[in-house]
Amino acid sequence: MGNRANIVLVDHDGWQLRYSHWAGCRMLDALLAGPEMATRYILAQETSEFWTDDPWSDGGLLLDLVAHRLLFFGEEIMTRMNERRAMFQVLEILWPGYSISWAYGATAEIAAYVGARIPLCDNPSRPELKTAADTDRLHHLVTVTSGNGRVRAWPLWWGSSAAWHGPQLLDMLPGTGKSSLRLGILPKSGVHIDETNETVGVWVTNPNPGLVWWLPQLWPGWRAEFWEDRYEEQLRRCGPLITAPALDVDSGAAEAKVRLKERIFQRREDSPAGQLSRLAELLVAAGLPIPEVSASAVVDVGARPSPAEWACFERACARVRASGNAA
Repeated sequence: MGNRANIVLVDHDGWQLRYSHWAGCRMLDALLAGPEMATRYILAQETSEFWTDDPWSDGGLLLDLVAHRLLFFGEEIMTRMNERRAMFQVLEILWPGYSISWAYGATAEIAAYVGARIPLCDNPSRPELKTAADTDRLHHLVTVTSGNGRVRAWPLWWGSSAAWHGPQLLDMLPGTGKSSLRLGILPKSGVHIDETNETVGVWVTNPNPGLVWWLPQLWPGWRAEFWEDRYEEQLRRCGPLITAPALDVDSGAAEAKVRLKERIFQRREDSPAGQLSRLAELLVAAGLPIPEVSASAVVDVGARPSPAEWACFERACARVRASGNAA
């Protein structure tokens, strides 16, 4: 149980690896006030000599104080596109002079930055292809352009990318697809297949360890393009019959701020570590056996922003909202 993360700090003395048991899906907690707070957050984590492999690592962070580089992945708030784009704009304000990137290669990309060798994901995922109940919730969008120019769309349950299936995906998609579709919200990931040109384009917001490396091998003979989180590439290729709401960084910044405030300033009893401790206490009180719980699993997630640092984050959100409204 946990949302594990590998965290790396690079300074003039070299690099050091730290481990967090609960930070894997909440990386913004460390980043929302700039380099000083992020450094404090990292140094509060447990030192480690070993990397947590990608199948078990939900997030990661690398902060290079020398080259002014920030590289991270693993943030549940940033699976929604409005919040994702808004938070990247906020980080650009709070991290002046830094190069900020999402680690689409997950843990392997962070390890490679410091020259560490870790096993790559050697077991391609085979996600279930199930039609999403509706598109007002998170979903994965697969679209196909046929030789006659016809476009079909399949909104699927979100999770791993359908691109893992390779060209066999064309024969595995549920039903005949939709020839016209108005999405309720922007997808969290997508795949576009052009059968005529034998081209596949893939974009994601959630971790898909190994996908970037595996993509050309999964689609032999095809041109495989990785679009990072650029959903616009997919919609542009679909034409006017497959549409989605416009990007809204105003609402994205507002929603992200509310969720972060609730998460960061929650009582320890309500945090994942606190709930696990409480569960263990209840099992003991009932005379039931409890599983072995590591010390790191009941440690609080990390340093919190000071009132001044939180105020800086709120001002950055306000600037992004103002720019979004002006646009």
